[in-house]
Amino acid sequence: MSKTLILVLGFDLLMLAAFMFVPIMRGEDAFFGVRVSSETYRNEGRRLLHRYWLWLFLIFIQIEAIGLLVSFYKGRTEFAQVAPRFLFLPCVMLFYVIFYRQAKRLELVEEHQRFASSLKTRHLSDYTNLALEIIIVLLTIAPVLVLVYSYPQLPERIPTHWNWKGEPDEWANKSYYAVFSIAAMLVYMQGLLLMIKHGLLGVKMTLPAEHAETYLRLKEASLTMTIRFMDWMRLLLCILLGGLATKVVFITVEPLRFMSKIVTVAAWASTLLMFVAIAILIYRFYAIDRRLKSEVGRVYVQRQR
Repeated sequence: MSKTLILVLGFDLLMLAAFMFVPIMRGEDAFFGVRVSSETYRNEGRRLLHRYWLWLFLIFIQIEAIGLLVSFYKGRTEFAQVAPRFLFLPCVMLFYVIFYRQAKRLELVEEHQRFASSLKTRHLSDYTNLALEIIIVLLTIAPVLVLVYSYPQLPERIPTHWNWKGEPDEWANKSYYAVFSIAAMLVYMQGLLLMIKHGLLGVKMTLPAEHAETYLRLKEASLTMTIRFMDWMRLLLCILLGGLATKVVFITVEPLRFMSKIVTVAAWASTLLMFVAIAILIYRFYAIDRRLKSEVGRVYVQRQR
């Protein structure tokens, strides 16, 4: 099993665990993002949660099965093994929205609750580090340019699979599919994460009438933290996938062979940093929730529609 496949499988397992945990992270205060009563949370909400978990598990099994089938029929290229598994994140996000709509009918209606609305207009530029964006764009485009320039120089047999040490253990005939597939996947992932970032910034925030300023400040801090996390994940993805995409050049073109070891080290380092970043994000989310609970008395507010 290639290191790329191990990494993507680990990422999918991490996403599976995260999406299983997210609906209950804040208990009845934000069950699928909806405030429900304690009784509903323990009874009907629990049954809804179990159905959600079952569907997530089935999606995971189906995506992995599709990946194995594509890999079998397309040969053991990195792209054939990995690409189908990148369907997992969009699929689980879609199912989360579906179950959110089912949880919405369980919402606890507070008849005399007063609400406030933030007058702040979010602009993408306010949540964007220009220097970091330039680096991400360059690291996304650079692998494509390197592959385009080096394609005529590549031999007719190229490596398509590497072990955990970064050494090639599978070879195939040169083709556009084999050479450019991982670079195309990198561009796709950057576009998907940018769309998610834009969607997060467009979410309207409802505030409690009491302690509205404190609630807004902590919620905006949570949003800023999430956006920064996504930006750094985009950078790490550039390093990981961009390095793997250009590895075929660094292995087969003699003057650049010394870069192969550097790319392997960078790939493992970026993977480790991803897991560290996720752990830090979860810890900081809990810290903000504790402050909301102590200073405002609740961690989630939603206006009845």
